[in-house]
Amino acid sequence: MAIDAYQRKKLNFLHFLVFFWWTGVLILFALNIELLNKFWQFFGVARGADLIVYISIIVLFWFYFELLNKIVKEDLNFTKFITNEAIDLVTNYRRDLGKSFIFEIENKLKNLKQDFKNDFLFLVRAYNEEKTIGKVIDEIFWYWFSKILVVNDWSSDKTLHILKQKQEKYFDKILIVISHLINRWWWAANKTGFQFLKKWWDMLNIRWVVTFDADGQMDIKDIKNFFERLNKQEKAIYVWSRFIKWWSVYNIPFIRKIILFGSRIITYIFNGVRVSDPHNGYRVLPLDFIKKVNILSDGMTYASELLEKAKKMWYRIVEIPVNIKYTKYSLSKGQKNSNAIRILLELIYQKILYK
Repeated sequence: MAIDAYQRKKLNFLHFLVFFWWTGVLILFALNIELLNKFWQFFGVARGADLIVYISIIVLFWFYFELLNKIVKEDLNFTKFITNEAIDLVTNYRRDLGKSFIFEIENKLKNLKQDFKNDFLFLVRAYNEEKTIGKVIDEIFWYWFSKILVVNDWSSDKTLHILKQKQEKYFDKILIVISHLINRWWWAANKTGFQFLKKWWDMLNIRWVVTFDADGQMDIKDIKNFFERLNKQEKAIYVWSRFIKWWSVYNIPFIRKIILFGSRIITYIFNGVRVSDPHNGYRVLPLDFIKKVNILSDGMTYASELLEKAKKMWYRIVEIPVNIKYTKYSLSKGQKNSNAIRILLELIYQKILYK
C-alpha cells in the first residue's frame, strides 16, 4: 500500500482504510496479545502454510490489478491513436482531392450570416444511426444553426452514407464528419470531437459546443432554455436535466427512473458533484472549458468524470430543464439497465484502484 501510494503520489480512500484502521488494530494487538491470537484463529491460520496461502492470494490480487491498470492504459493509448488517425484522415482526405480543409471552411464561414447561433457548434456522436441521423442533422440546420461536427464511431450500417448525402445537401453549411476506424464507445467519440476542436477551434470561430445524441430522443427546441440562462460572463457549464420539472420526461420506464436516481447518489459520493441528472448527454459547454479539460474514461463513467473535472476547474454547473422523447428505438440504443452495476464498478475502480 505504501508503494502504491508513492506511485500515485497521493492517498486515496483505500490507503486511508489500510493505514488508519490497521494502525489502530496493530496498536490494539500490541496492548492485548490474546486478541491477536483470536484474530488469527478467526481466519484459520494455525500453521505457516496457511499464512503462505493467504499471502499468495493477496499477491495474486495485486498482480491482477496491476495487469488491469496496464490494459486500461493501453486501451486509452489506443483510443488516442484512433482519435489522431480519424482527425488526420478527414483533413488529409480533402487535401488529396485538391481541396484545402482550411480554405473550404473559411469560405463557408464568409458566406454565413452574422448571427448569435453561429457561435454554437453541435458535437454529435453516431454509431449505427441510419434510422435517425438524417432527421437529427435536418432539425439542427432547420433551427438556424450552421455548424455540426459528427463523430462516426465506426458505424457498419448506412450512417456514413447518409452523412455524405447531407454534406451535399447542405453545401452552404459546415458539416464535418470524422470517422473512427474502430468502434471506441461513448466518450471516446466525444474525446475525438474535443481533440478536433482544440486543434481547429480558432478557424471555426465558435464559443459554445453542444453535445448532442444521434438517436432522435433530444429536442432541438430545448436550446431556447439555454438561451434564457446563458451568461457570457459566468464561468459555467450548462447541463440539461430530465427531472427539474415533472412534465419534462415521458415514456421513461420506471426501472430507468430508479437507475437514474441511483446515478445521482453515486456521482455525489464518488465525484463530489450534486446534480439531478448526471448522465444526460445534452450539454452546452464553453469553448475555453473544452480547451482545458482532459477526460480519461472511454466508457460509461465519462459523464461523472466530466462534471468532476468542471468542479475542480471552478466551473459552476447550471442545470437546464429538457424534454427527452423516449421511444423503443432510443431505449434500445441507450444504456441497458444492467449497465448501472458496471458504472458503479468502474467508478470504484477508477477512484480507488486505477493509477
